[in-house]
Amino acid sequence: MSRLAARLALGLCLATHVAAQTSTSCNPLHKTCPADPALGTTFDTTFNESTTQFDPSLFKVVAGEDLISFTSEGAELTISEQGQSVTVQTAFYVFFGQIEVLFKAATGQGIISTFNMLSDDLDEIDVEIMGGNTSYTSTNFYGWGNTSQFNTLYIPSTGGSWGTQGAMGAIHNYTVNWTPQSLQWIFDGQVVRTVANEPAGQWPQTPSYMKFGIWAGGDPSNPPGTIKWAGGETDYSKGPFTMTVQSIRMIDGHQNASSYTYGGNSGSWQSIDVAAGESAAYKAINHKQTTAIQNAEQKWNGLSTTAKIGIAAGVGGGFVIALIAFVFYCIKQRRAGRREKALADQEWEKQQSELVQYRHQMKRGYYAVSSSAPGRKF
Repeated sequence: MSRLAARLALGLCLATHVAAQTSTSCNPLHKTCPADPALGTTFDTTFNESTTQFDPSLFKVVAGEDLISFTSEGAELTISEQGQSVTVQTAFYVFFGQIEVLFKAATGQGIISTFNMLSDDLDEIDVEIMGGNTSYTSTNFYGWGNTSQFNTLYIPSTGGSWGTQGAMGAIHNYTVNWTPQSLQWIFDGQVVRTVANEPAGQWPQTPSYMKFGIWAGGDPSNPPGTIKWAGGETDYSKGPFTMTVQSIRMIDGHQNASSYTYGGNSGSWQSIDVAAGESAAYKAINHKQTTAIQNAEQKWNGLSTTAKIGIAAGVGGGFVIALIAFVFYCIKQRRAGRREKALADQEWEKQQSELVQYRHQMKRGYYAVSSSAPGRKF
């Protein structure tokens, strides 16, 4: 890329930028958080018409599950109405490594096709494509979600493998090569940007999951700054708008790792504790069996707090219902037992009465052993 193009791109990035990730379920900069499940291996998958869903042991569909279809070209993420979006993220984290996504961006003014790396302490690495811009692709990064940072660089995406339609014309390879020393963006095999490492808070360096999807930055409900950044207001009558993801390949920088834990609140990569072992993702990829208890634990850990509360309430309610049913059963059985005892007592009394009468008759000589026995009376 020429110096003139680079200066132009930097000028564009200083004019506008999009806000970084702003929320996390637990920020390790402020408190102790649970360990992040690691990839700990190499993951390579291709989507086609035989795919029925994103493997739930490896992916979480966060939004727009009903807007996803699978064709011979790949996974198609499609929006056509205001308020729609599709977001898919990995169920695992990588700690440095290489992330490669082959996809075709959606056309449409204000439509954003993207993939990002996001961490618990809000470190972020971005690739974002505006559907109305056939000339540039946005690369960006943040440390700790600091939106005052201006790190966007727009990479030319015209000519050569890009053709005249840029990122929207065909499937292209977008790769991020991430090491403790540097961060690189590689498009269609060409290194287009390299950023050397910086201190924590200024440069992404903590375990991250990958998220990809499509959304309308130009939706009329968005703030004016976001609409301007996205390239203008979206005209939904020109939809539907489709992002096509052909394949994903991820290499974790730490092989044979099962989880990552923040050691303290510094947010530096040196503070991350790496637990060795086979990760849940490794087992899923290699079809290794887990016990029923482990499987239940993994599913439970993957649930939201609201879902866990609902299940706990349901289990508690089920226990109360079962207890009430058991009490009624005991009462019913007790009553039935009383009735059976009363009938048995009556039968016993009847038999005792008959026995007494029989003995009385025997004493009076009314019964004998045989017809020839003396004393038999008729």
